[in-house]
Amino acid sequence: MCRLRLIEPDEANSPAKEIFQKLVLVPNVLCLMANSDTVLETYANHHAKLAKYKLSARYRKAISLAVSQFNDCPYCTALHTATAVDGGILTKEECMEARRMNSPDPKTDAILRFTNEVLEKRGKIDENILLLLKDQGFVDQEIIEALDIISFITLANYIANVGEPELDFLRPPPLH
Repeated sequence: MCRLRLIEPDEANSPAKEIFQKLVLVPNVLCLMANSDTVLETYANHHAKLAKYKLSARYRKAISLAVSQFNDCPYCTALHTATAVDGGILTKEECMEARRMNSPDPKTDAILRFTNEVLEKRGKIDENILLLLKDQGFVDQEIIEALDIISFITLANYIANVGEPELDFLRPPPLH
């Protein structure tokens, strides 16, 4: 049972109502965010800007899965697995690998190792991790965008972990 009030789309006031009307599916985590119009608006505006990032959707989704797994957020892990697979961004196996923070693809592995290091060391990363990213072709803009994704997803993880909304998506398989 959800520990915070869910603002359902049919009971939402502006601007939440306007945000919800643009969506095909309104995930429960957004219904939690709707308790603060400002937080929901900020989150929705931020989400809309992600398509303009130099960092590809593939890397953004891998980071999202890694962060959600690190933060032990079953809700966001399920959401990002479903949207990655259904959107053709990652396969189920790639989602599992991202949650383990590794990949057979060297560039994806580098961004996931960076993500893990940032999370574990609260941003005080080893120089070698940064060099690894740059050796794999990531530029400073993409590194800053990766940091943004880490913080952006962490907010959603914390809201979902505190609120404990019902899952809108199938629970992904556990890591072995």
